[in-house]
Amino acid sequence: MTLFFYYLQRKFIYIIFFYSIVFISPACCQTNESIGYLKISSDSSGIEIRLNDQPLGSTPLPIISLPPGNYQVSALHPNPYLWGNLDWQDSIKIVSHDTLIIQPEFKTIFSIRTNPFGAEVFLNSEFQGESPLSVSLNSHKSYQLLLKKDGFKDYFIDLKQAKSNFLNVNLVKNQDLLSINEFEQQKQKKSRNRYRTLTYSLWGLSILTGLSTVYLKDQADDKYKQYLVAGSLSEMNKYYNDAKRYDRYTYVSLGLLQGCFVLSFYFLMKSLD
Repeated sequence: MTLFFYYLQRKFIYIIFFYSIVFISPACCQTNESIGYLKISSDSSGIEIRLNDQPLGSTPLPIISLPPGNYQVSALHPNPYLWGNLDWQDSIKIVSHDTLIIQPEFKTIFSIRTNPFGAEVFLNSEFQGESPLSVSLNSHKSYQLLLKKDGFKDYFIDLKQAKSNFLNVNLVKNQDLLSINEFEQQKQKKSRNRYRTLTYSLWGLSILTGLSTVYLKDQADDKYKQYLVAGSLSEMNKYYNDAKRYDRYTYVSLGLLQGCFVLSFYFLMKSLD
């Protein structure tokens, strides 16, 4: 009986050993071979990290072992109660026998408003648009803000000095530039008035030359008619010469009329510029 139990005990040990070799050991080896690693790098401590919406802990974290596959990683902003501070999230892929290193970079929405609006917005010398404007900024980078608008002084600020994510700027008028603009406007106004005066004068001169042209043409026609009915050669020569003289005066007056009309149109256009 003792030998029988001894025999059964050895059979049971052999079965357990065979099961561990065939089933358990390959599974363990297979699991170890399919592991990947995730390292989360952060310059700040206390950042809460989530993996597939499940909390992993707060930075700094040790290297995490994960089965290969796709994951969603997110980091909660340390100051979530301030408007514009956004959480960070990303899609990652874990590969076996490889370590993936990620570093969360938080974004902040920054709102820029100016009075008056329409100022050109530059961040680190790059044009972003015109105010009012909202921009997305990297929390780990520094930004130099420049606002420019004609007739106003340039506004410059380091955004690290901003007290909130809302920036309201009352632009200050550039008095020197304003004086120059006023001087130029007065100069242009005087020039337009001068051109307008010349235009009116030429219109009056055009009327006079037009009337003179009509009068001289009538005189030339009358002298020519008298030439046709003259009774002597001397009277014919006299009326003929008078008709020719009035014709020349008519051509001169007509030329002055055309010149006055062209110049008046030119000065009118200049007065409207």
